[in-house]
Amino acid sequence: MRKIILLSLLLLSVVSCGDSSRSSIPDVTKFSFEANLLQAQFQSIKSLGQYVLVLKNEHNLKLGFGGLIIGNSYYNGYCAFDATCPVEASRDIVVTLSNDGLGKAVCPKCKTVYDLNNSGAPNGVGTEYLRHYSVIVAGEDKLYISN
Repeated sequence: MRKIILLSLLLLSVVSCGDSSRSSIPDVTKFSFEANLLQAQFQSIKSLGQYVLVLKNEHNLKLGFGGLIIGNSYYNGYCAFDATCPVEASRDIVVTLSNDGLGKAVCPKCKTVYDLNNSGAPNGVGTEYLRHYSVIVAGEDKLYISN
């Protein structure tokens, strides 16, 4: 019974950063990633408007197409995006995070600025939002990201 309740709570706590429109970022093999918010690498995203970039998992395998941006949106709660710029659609061109607390990511090549607090909305050459991934919040300290 306890497992059923826990599973129900997990399913009810699914959080997403946007709709499921088609992306120019190619589909990747099914992946899942666990972010423990107690680990130093992820502690900052407990605060609204904070994001971290994770390129590979503990087995040194690429996450998503070009890596993951995981964060806590001011408007949508916990969310995750692919770190690849949709304009370039290349694994080698990964957006960089601004460190100003404004939740922005910038493509180093086309210079499009993506608003992570607004579902990865583009401002610049790009017209396509960053590709988003599913986030399940488990308790207060775990996020499960998958495609």
